Amino acid sequence: MSGLISLLFLLIFIFIWCYPVLKRQKKLGGYVDKKTEGKALLFGLIPATAVLLLCQFALGWIFKLTGLNNYKVFICFLNAFLMYGMIEEATKYGFARLVLRKFERLKKIDIMIIFGFVGMGYEIAETLLIGGLFAGIGRGIFVAHIMYQFIMGHFFYESIHAKNRGDDKSAKKNMIFSLAIPMLLHGINDLFCELISVFTDMGRNTGLPDVSAVSQILVSQGVSLIVCLAVLVFTNVFCLVWGLKLAKKDADVEVNKVVQKTGNGYDI
Repeated sequence: MSGLISLLFLLIFIFIWCYPVLKRQKKLGGYVDKKTEGKALLFGLIPATAVLLLCQFALGWIFKLTGLNNYKVFICFLNAFLMYGMIEEATKYGFARLVLRKFERLKKIDIMIIFGFVGMGYEIAETLLIGGLFAGIGRGIFVAHIMYQFIMGHFFYESIHAKNRGDDKSAKKNMIFSLAIPMLLHGINDLFCELISVFTDMGRNTGLPDVSAVSQILVSQGVSLIVCLAVLVFTNVFCLVWGLKLAKKDADVEVNKVVQKTGNGYDI
């Protein structure tokens, strides 16, 4: 039941945040059609399930075999930045490129939408797989995976555009940004999620009744939990605002190009 409630929140806020972006893309006469958007969504959804499960199994087995499981905080860093940051974001980038390969020319807003739909697939898969009502609702409100991909798509386009005009230095810089920034933001977000789980488990392992265990958590780990929650909220709000601003800004850039070329404007 909690998974379905979380999914409902996710779908509601996907519509709230992403509908204006799709509306801008449509008014700009972008090249991405519904079929391509659906393909990007499926590429994110189906491989996401496999990647998440396989990575969790493989890394969990390696951590257990090497004895790293005994170092809880270190494992939090590895999970957050290696698995959820690097591996997951690199996988999303790879599947977005598979969708993009058939297009010879795309508007910037098109690329951001393709990357965003891949992120949307991951968002849905993670909501269904992980569950947890509180975390699921938070994930649904901020749709962080989609925002990571909007940011990735922005810098990816900047890299391609710089390469086309012969600016190899700028092309390399923006390509690094397109991967590194989402990986870093995703890693920071998931690190503090992992730390909250560790602090919560400390309270559960006291052997006390549920109410007493909660009290024990608040007394012993209260400040740590508050700090972790504050960082989580800040990171998610930052990604949401930045992702939506980039979509608006990049759409406006496309409008200016059209106005300069044809003298016609759009009501964005």
